[in-house]
Amino acid sequence: MNNVKKMLIVDDEETLTYSLYQSFIISPQDYEVVTAASGEEATEKLGETEFDLVITDIKMPGMDGLELLSLIKSKYPVTEVIVMTAYGSLEKKEEALQKGARFYIEKPFEIKEMKQLVMEILQ
Repeated sequence: MNNVKKMLIVDDEETLTYSLYQSFIISPQDYEVVTAASGEEATEKLGETEFDLVITDIKMPGMDGLELLSLIKSKYPVTEVIVMTAYGSLEKKEEALQKGARFYIEKPFEIKEMKQLVMEILQ
């Protein structure tokens, strides 16, 4: 049976979103990868499709990643979330984990490191 896992990558930094997207679509696992450039765009996509995992940046214009995380956990509680940020702090990490993020990862990170976290969640 083909059990394709659906992943949504949310970041206003286009190069990172594209790099993550590319690394997962060429992966030997079955991933369907969708991207969004903002929390608002991600909210629309979440309303259209069920995702197994959302990877979101914290700092974005408009709705930030922590607001998006709260929305996901209230509306789609089984969807796992990885939060990433270039502006890491212990307070933000604690807030993200308290709101239900499965992992909190600071930029810059190795794509390989992110792939390990994703595989841990989706397998």
